[in-house]
Amino acid sequence: MANEESLREQAVLLYLAGKSQSDISVELNRSRTWVYKWISRYNTGSPVWQESHSRAPHHNANQTSSLMEELVVSTRLRLESSPHLESGAYSIWHDISDQGKEPPSIATINRILKRHGLVKSKIRYERSGIEYPEPPLNMHQMDLIGPRYIGGGQRFYLLTIISNDTRYAGVYPIPDKSALEVTRSVVSFWKYYSVPDFLQLDNELSFKGSNRHPRALGTLLRTAMSLNVTPMFIPVSEPWRNGVVERFNQKVGNTLLLQRHEDFKELLRHSSEFMAAHNFRHHYSTLGHKTPSRISRDLDMPMCPLPGDYEVCVKPELDCNNLNKIHFIRLVRSDLTINVLNTDVKVIPSLMHTYVDVVLLVNEHRLLIKQDGKIRQSEEFVMPVV
Repeated sequence: MANEESLREQAVLLYLAGKSQSDISVELNRSRTWVYKWISRYNTGSPVWQESHSRAPHHNANQTSSLMEELVVSTRLRLESSPHLESGAYSIWHDISDQGKEPPSIATINRILKRHGLVKSKIRYERSGIEYPEPPLNMHQMDLIGPRYIGGGQRFYLLTIISNDTRYAGVYPIPDKSALEVTRSVVSFWKYYSVPDFLQLDNELSFKGSNRHPRALGTLLRTAMSLNVTPMFIPVSEPWRNGVVERFNQKVGNTLLLQRHEDFKELLRHSSEFMAAHNFRHHYSTLGHKTPSRISRDLDMPMCPLPGDYEVCVKPELDCNNLNKIHFIRLVRSDLTINVLNTDVKVIPSLMHTYVDVVLLVNEHRLLIKQDGKIRQSEEFVMPVV
């Protein structure tokens, strides 16, 4: 580059000595256009006229306008300030589109967010590497959040429940985690949305029954089976197996639980507002960027909501003519012992370090231990009178 700049300076010196541009062109073996360019640059009076300028275009045709960039940032901040709305790139894209404007691509939105320091890191679950049973269709996952406290020290819990297929969800504040309160919340969701074929839950005591009578079925289990819903318990101490509702709980924690609730009545109202915002405005990438309400319509799933006058009782009767059963997914460790309704059950050595699907046949007082859909072991499991 230094030699090139010396050649430019030499061209100007020859020009000042009275030589024509044609002669300079021949003498320096450069085009006349080149000679004219550098003589013109010299005549501007710039002290650095001989230096090269960047050849990059002054305006990038693909560059996002500053106004659009400001719109993306302001939309992100506005969505974040809302107690119930999501604020990711897809939510921003849909919000701008709803304003009647042409949004930039998702990749561009993510670049803008990163440039402005608005990108949050995500925690990912890691697979154990051991084969896990495939979840069934038309299943709801449920969980409990809490205890939490309202101003004045009033304690409450949140019962969260979500469709594994459509992500349609419910959030129900309850004053305690008794079996009756939990069951009423689940039934409220089934009235609001639809009764599933399966209900997946963790091993919370109020979901199962009681420690005093470990094999006696609690209100939730009896209610589910009386409505032909099959309960499915995930492995002990593996909350990520309820991954859909666990991720939903994060949304609840980042929105609803950050709101100020003056009293329990206001918490109920805020929860209802959150449910509406989630089910009708949140776009899931796993659903083709559709909302839960939209995907429920598009999948044309049969909706079977409970009648509005259905009432929960403490011990609903089970129809002995139905195949009342409960699934327990369990990891068999080296001690070859699994736990079903607070009862230890020994399994055969060939099942060590694998997941098994333990099916409790309530009417027959029997456990079927399955792997890959095949019965590997059968054990008697005496139950109280149904």
